[in-house]
Amino acid sequence: MLESIQNTLTVDALMTEREQLVTINRAEDPSAVQGKVRELEINQVPVMDNGSVAGLMIANPKDRKLPDTGNYEQIAPRWLVSADTSIRRLIDILDGDQHPARFVFQEDRVVGLVTYADLNNAVARTALYLLISQLEINLAHLLRHHEKSSWTYVEHLSKRRQERFAELKQEMAEKDVTHDPIEHFNLTDVFRAVRNEPTLRKGIGFDSKNKFDGAKSGINEMRKSVAHSVRLVVDSVEGVSSVNHRCERIEELLDRIASYRS
Repeated sequence: MLESIQNTLTVDALMTEREQLVTINRAEDPSAVQGKVRELEINQVPVMDNGSVAGLMIANPKDRKLPDTGNYEQIAPRWLVSADTSIRRLIDILDGDQHPARFVFQEDRVVGLVTYADLNNAVARTALYLLISQLEINLAHLLRHHEKSSWTYVEHLSKRRQERFAELKQEMAEKDVTHDPIEHFNLTDVFRAVRNEPTLRKGIGFDSKNKFDGAKSGINEMRKSVAHSVRLVVDSVEGVSSVNHRCERIEELLDRIASYRS
């Protein structure tokens, strides 16, 4: 279900529509739009020729200075992405590109522009959060269906978290209610529980705790950035690669879990 929802979150929800873009005519002096580029903190300006998109002028990412010469990258297939491309696929496409931006086309017409900065958009954050949630749910499912009491996993958590769960257990006893402690786990707790449960960890292909740590590296940090809108998910061109690698780690873990459960 989460995967199907994730696939509905596409580039057309991220892009800046063509009519809203800062553009420059092919013969126009870059200084005509330089002030706007800095004011709006953008790094790419579409170049127009008789109403059609001819290419993309790239600003210096350090000071957002457009080239005095007016040089621009001519539009080519590598600059194009379909409006119905999933956000996850877009991240993969942008990874490793010196200037990660793409013209968005729909029915053979350029309808907008999407850049790495758009990955900080709420829709992109939602797509990433759904991917992370998918991993968290699947790891929790492994724990619940392992032949142990859920309370034994609390012993794998940090001392501070163990103290919190001891309080929770006391509260439940006083109120005469029961809860599955996994319902109160956060992503760090789930990772710790699987990491320190040898049968489960080895079952998904990690002989050592260090190997498991490497496989989950950066995922929790990305979750925090995604969940808190004041933080940037991607703060630079290079940041796209970091996000993509973390997404790949999540997908690898999901594949391992699926193989273990089948």
